[in-house]
Amino acid sequence: MSKMSRYTKLSGPEYQNPPYSASDEDLPFLPTPREKDDFTSPPPSTPRSRLCSALIVASTSLTLGLLAFILIVAQRRHPQSAVSLWPTYQGGSVVVEHCGNSPQEAQDLGCTWDLMSFGWVHPRCFKPDESQMWLEKYGPWKWYYDLNATQEIAPEDLTTTGRVYTEQGYHVVHCLYIFKLLHMAGMSGHIVTDEAIPLAHTQHCVDMISSPKYTDFKHINTRVDMLFARCVTLN
Repeated sequence: MSKMSRYTKLSGPEYQNPPYSASDEDLPFLPTPREKDDFTSPPPSTPRSRLCSALIVASTSLTLGLLAFILIVAQRRHPQSAVSLWPTYQGGSVVVEHCGNSPQEAQDLGCTWDLMSFGWVHPRCFKPDESQMWLEKYGPWKWYYDLNATQEIAPEDLTTTGRVYTEQGYHVVHCLYIFKLLHMAGMSGHIVTDEAIPLAHTQHCVDMISSPKYTDFKHINTRVDMLFARCVTLN
């Protein structure tokens, strides 16, 4: 199952996601006849003044040329400083760490349980203080084995339960949590979980959060499959 489909809506019916004329004010400012009579032409230039003017022009041209040369050299040395077009590819091509395919393998690889991701995440792309802040500020949520919410899951059993059903509120907060981690990684160049990379996951979150159908944060309508995250680069 793809990362974007770990969170799936399952309950109830299918959600549907005056005229202008020229005037004297518009004419160019022209001198009056009297102003023309008062105008005195400048004295003829001397050889010395012509030499000074030529030196000024030459100095200015040389300075501008040198500046252009410096900018060209700097651009070639640091091409990444240029503002490029939007990329046509997604990042995440380099996997730095991974958490295997099972809870036991994840623990053997040193991964940590992150409820905000509902999965196992390697310490290199896990920010525990950030996760804890979101849990304390927006949680807790209820978790169930079934969509009808007849059998609640104990917190200590979540780390070994591959599929759960939970509240709409968790779904929203999870998306915003991933958005913030991706924002921080974008500012620092830090690695992130591969779930944050696909544009399809971001679009899924945007569609869900912006839909007026999903306003009841206590409604049990979200199926979640456990994540075994990979730490990947942004490029």
